[in-house]
Amino acid sequence: MKNLWKIFLFVIAFVLPCTQAASQVQFGVPKKMSNSILRISSFYDYYPLGSTASGRYEGLLDTFLKDFQTFANFSAEMYRGQDYEETIRTGAKGRSDIILGMYSDTSIYGDLKFIYPAAIDNPVHLVMLPSKISAVKKISDLKNMKGAIDSREYWSDFVKDQMQNFNLEKIDNSYDLYGKLLRGEIDYIFTTYWFGSIEMMKLGVRDLVTLSKKSIWSMPVFIGISKISMERDYLSHNLTQWLSRQEVRDKIKNRAIEILQKVEEETRGTVPPSYILEQPKEEAKTPVEEKNNPLLSSSPLLGGPLLNNTNN
Repeated sequence: MKNLWKIFLFVIAFVLPCTQAASQVQFGVPKKMSNSILRISSFYDYYPLGSTASGRYEGLLDTFLKDFQTFANFSAEMYRGQDYEETIRTGAKGRSDIILGMYSDTSIYGDLKFIYPAAIDNPVHLVMLPSKISAVKKISDLKNMKGAIDSREYWSDFVKDQMQNFNLEKIDNSYDLYGKLLRGEIDYIFTTYWFGSIEMMKLGVRDLVTLSKKSIWSMPVFIGISKISMERDYLSHNLTQWLSRQEVRDKIKNRAIEILQKVEEETRGTVPPSYILEQPKEEAKTPVEEKNNPLLSSSPLLGGPLLNNTNN
């Protein structure tokens, strides 16, 4: 009988703790973080993907960040260096815990850990005058034309490489960018859907140009963490769990659409800049021939006027 008691006590003293430890290893994550304040980094002045000029994050991931803060019980502190590249570089060395917005296979993010799946897509679209876009049947048709991009936009390395095949001018602001398009000094613009839509609405030129319904390139936007963050195990596990849920990703996309709808309402009735007077009136009135044009076919993101069918 005594031997049985000894065996029982051995199980209690040694086997059970080992089982509990194994269970903890299986989950591989601490139950809570050791710090109550985490440093957050994001894009510079790239609304609605991210803006940190105010000292806090503003953009389409704001609701996600707020919900995750409540879940993990921490306060967010923005980290912003001298410029964006320095912010990402020093962030990877531990100055940031969470990076809200990164592109895969892009060298600047090579030292950071990606959280899969992507939070949202930031697709690149084509913008042209309505009278000209119907002549473009495929992307290669643009190679003999002159285009432009906004130098403030952020591109993945893949998209940068693809853009090398086109005659593109970099322009530092939307006023001059769309002015050149409307005056016929350039033939087209490459822009991301979220940023480009807001810039066009703010200028009041959305109805004077055509935004392709089909994206040219896809740029999935990921959340990242520093590989040397003290909270990396906790963040890696829990952020992955959160983003694996379709309803979480849907909420992020719906927040992006909500931001665009708000800007659309705020800018309704905006008078376009005076440079539209320099363009022929028929440019803004020429109907767009959509039939048999793959660039103008519907997509999962777009389908007609600016925000139609975006919930699909």
